[in-house]
Amino acid sequence: MGQGPSKQAPASSPWSTQNDVSSSESAVPDIGPEDTVIAVMGLTGVGKSTFISYFSDTAIVGDDLESCTSTLSIHPATISNRTIYLIDTPGFDDTNRTDTDILKEIALWLHHSYDASVKLAGIVYLHRIQDNRVGGSGVKNIHLFRELCGTDRLSSVVLATTMWDTVPDQRKAEEREAELKTSPDFWAGLVEHGCSVLRQDDGAASATKILEHIMTQSSSDSKQEGITLQIQEEIAEEGKALHETSAGEVLKASLEEQQRLYEAKTALLEEQLSKIASELASLQDAQVSRDEQVRQERERAQREVEKREMSREEEIIAFKRELDRLREDLHFTRVKQEKTEAEYRELTSNRWPWNWCIVM
Repeated sequence: MGQGPSKQAPASSPWSTQNDVSSSESAVPDIGPEDTVIAVMGLTGVGKSTFISYFSDTAIVGDDLESCTSTLSIHPATISNRTIYLIDTPGFDDTNRTDTDILKEIALWLHHSYDASVKLAGIVYLHRIQDNRVGGSGVKNIHLFRELCGTDRLSSVVLATTMWDTVPDQRKAEEREAELKTSPDFWAGLVEHGCSVLRQDDGAASATKILEHIMTQSSSDSKQEGITLQIQEEIAEEGKALHETSAGEVLKASLEEQQRLYEAKTALLEEQLSKIASELASLQDAQVSRDEQVRQERERAQREVEKREMSREEEIIAFKRELDRLREDLHFTRVKQEKTEAEYRELTSNRWPWNWCIVM
């Protein structure tokens, strides 16, 4: 079923306006008002390229949730012996591009196609049924899609759920599907204005049914001349800048909310950082104080040791002096003793004069 290389939007545009959407370079691919053009939209990773690959071998399919569609591309395909063109649009919440950049590219193409009288025969919006809850980027993308489309001629818009084969609990998946259909926050408004909800749950077979449904809706109404989306009217007819469109307002509100959250988180982190820095400073001051206390204790202990050492040295010196004094005293005492003994011997000797015999 491959139909040759995909048609990429040329690098330059023959159209230009004064607003920020159409001032960038872009162009409607080589298709005309008589061609059947169907856009495939949805978040990154919902299976847009896989859906298109059932009908065209030019679609690049990845094996994870990262974006395989970096820019808008067109793939020719044949459905029921009829040539159509499938528009593979980059998904919001892309891994490498901002939502603003993606909305701008889609809006540019829609604006230029509107100027060239190339209208969409329909839109396939894909959504993962496996998501346990629709929140964050999923809700934002639904709101963006809702404001991008508006409410006019939505019978050719199909909201298709994908990845049913990955859901272990079929009942819960059906409950999610019902919530998507009936909740005002999700698809209820679109369904009320004619959108169909179908399941992309059987590969090429269910994908074919979805496209045939759109083609039938497009041809059944003799007044149906293709879909004019709200963002096309806002840009081409009302001259609004991208941020002034309803879809742009949704994205702007989302960015403002993100900014508020980041500011709050930044304030909290700065408060925590300040608290931790203060605690760290206190710990460092305590450590410095402790180090100083230890140093002082060491100095005091050192002085005590030195004092004790000095005291011992003085005591030794004193002992030595006392020993020298005693030795000297002992010496003098012995000398005196010897003199006394000599004197005693002299006194007690028989050599006194009156014992001498004198011969005259």
